[in-house]
Amino acid sequence: MSRRRRSSAHTPGLKVVACSNPVDGYWMIQQAIACDDPVIFLEPKRQYHADKLELDESATPDPLFTSRTVRAGSDVTVPAYGPTVKTALKAAEAAANEGKSLEVIDLRTLSPLDMKPVYESVRRTGRVVVTHEAHVNLGMGSELSARITEECFYSLEAPVLRVGGFDTPYPPSRIEEEWLPDLDRVLDAVDRSLEF
Repeated sequence: MSRRRRSSAHTPGLKVVACSNPVDGYWMIQQAIACDDPVIFLEPKRQYHADKLELDESATPDPLFTSRTVRAGSDVTVPAYGPTVKTALKAAEAAANEGKSLEVIDLRTLSPLDMKPVYESVRRTGRVVVTHEAHVNLGMGSELSARITEECFYSLEAPVLRVGGFDTPYPPSRIEEEWLPDLDRVLDAVDRSLEF
């Protein structure tokens, strides 16, 4: 699955979106269908078991190809997409209990990447921990790290750190949770970032 995401996201002209919650999924699938360009809509299986949310059909949805800050913070920026947004939010909650403030950004779209909210956040926090489900090696975090370093180099107080799947073949479903990034691995990266 991670290989498909990577190859899809770097195909010129192809749009790739990844919702992190059922409400976004409801709006984004309609926006993707209405889009004039071809759109790949990533629908991770883990989302089928996500918490149910109330849907206000009269609300105005966010534009399709935009990122969104889902939790404000001041110490470390944590960009994520799809199911890892939930992991990042849990990490932010746990970090808050230790006096650390994480800003979580839901990327929502992998191609094109809306980096403006990320850059604005990084310029305030000076630290970044990117999290995603794919392998760390050549995963989406590599692209995010490169762009953040190019645009925010003088604002960074620590190297951009990545938390993703281990660099091993994708495991069978019964041990999948051991392979995917979890709360402890995100918090460990946050601690390492804050040590610089």
